[in-house]
Amino acid sequence: MSMRSLSPWSARRPSNDIFSQFEEFFNDVDRGFKPARATMDFSPSVDIEENENAYIVTTDLPGFKKEDIKIEMADNVLTISGERLKEAGDKKYSERSYGKFQRTFSLPVHVAGDKIEASYKDGVLAVTLPKAEGTKSRSIKVQ
Repeated sequence: MSMRSLSPWSARRPSNDIFSQFEEFFNDVDRGFKPARATMDFSPSVDIEENENAYIVTTDLPGFKKEDIKIEMADNVLTISGERLKEAGDKKYSERSYGKFQRTFSLPVHVAGDKIEASYKDGVLAVTLPKAEGTKSRSIKVQ
């Protein structure tokens, strides 16, 4: 099985078998018809977890500065957005995502919106959404 070349400007060798010819054809289609990544919007990966006291939304945003990330809360909707600008220089090949992104999450009614906190470290954004006091789980003693 041949390996797909990561170098789009590599020299081509003629292939004799039909499978290699199909692979070359589809590689050409991939390179020719996909829009350039620099102009595409993208969607960063997100994890959402719940513990006893809060919901935690973790988003991978490598290469972002804190100042380039915007977090808004309105009508129980959390919106995380930002933009990564393409770096200067003439790259021959690029797979990194550039452009604007926006992730929107409808929150449960029982989130204390005024106590939301966010931290950003090593390219990972963590937004902590504390649960409102009256909605936390508790044990009830039977009398």
